[in-house]
Amino acid sequence: MNTLIPAVVLAGAASLTLADNVNPGVIFGSGNANGSFTTATEGNIEIGLRGKLRYNSMGVPEATYNYDGVDTYTFDPDISANPANRSIWNFDWSINTDVNDPTNSGDNISEFIYALTVSKVAANGMDLIQLFTFDPINVDYADHSIGDNDTLPNSGVEATTDAEYATLIGNNNVLQQSWNLGFFNSNPTAKGTYVISLEVFSADFAFIPADPIVSDTIYINVVPVPTAVFAGLGMLGALAGVRVVRRR
Repeated sequence: MNTLIPAVVLAGAASLTLADNVNPGVIFGSGNANGSFTTATEGNIEIGLRGKLRYNSMGVPEATYNYDGVDTYTFDPDISANPANRSIWNFDWSINTDVNDPTNSGDNISEFIYALTVSKVAANGMDLIQLFTFDPINVDYADHSIGDNDTLPNSGVEATTDAEYATLIGNNNVLQQSWNLGFFNSNPTAKGTYVISLEVFSADFAFIPADPIVSDTIYINVVPVPTAVFAGLGMLGALAGVRVVRRR
C-alpha cells in the first residue's frame, strides 16, 4: 500500500561524493562500467546509487546515465521501447561495509541492517508517495552480486540457495544489485520524479531506533523534457518546491 509522506529535509551522510566510482568496481552483470554514482561514506562503510536508462528506442538494454553530476538522473519516456512490465530505467546500488581495509578483515554485509526506499513525488508537488521500503539484504534469499575488495569488475558471485546466500553475506563485504521498477508492484510506465534512498543501520536498530550510520539519496526524472533542461540543477531543479522526508 502506498504511503503519503509529509515534508522535511532528507538527512545526508557524513561524507557525500558526487559523480563517483564505487569500490572495488561494478561487480554485477556483464559489461557494466563504473562511474556516475552518488556515493556516501561513513567510517568503513560506502554506499552508492545511480539511475540508468535501461531500454532505448529499439527496446534494447542500455546503460546511459544522463547524470547531472550531483544526484539527479533524467530519462525521456517517449523515446524508449521498453518491454511490457518494465520501466525504461533501472537503479543500481552498491554497499561496501569494509571499504578501507584491503585485507577484507573487517565487518561483513550481514552485520548491519538496511533500508531501501523508493518514493514518487505526489501530484501536489509537495509530498512523496512511498511506493515501497524494506531491507533488501537480510532476507532468506536474494540474487545480489556479492564479493570483497579483491573482486574484479563483473565478477560478483550470486547465490543459488538460501544457505549459500547466508554464507555469502556472512563472509563478504561487497554487495551490488541493479533493479527495475517493473520488478515491483508499481506502474513501470508512470512519468514523474522518483526518490530512491539507501540507509545502513547498526545491527541493534531493530531494538533501539536510531539514525542511520550512513545514507544516500538520488532523484530520477522520467519526463518528456530534453535532458539539458535539468543539467546542473540537481535536487533543487528536479524538485522545485518539493519537500522530502526521511523515514523514522
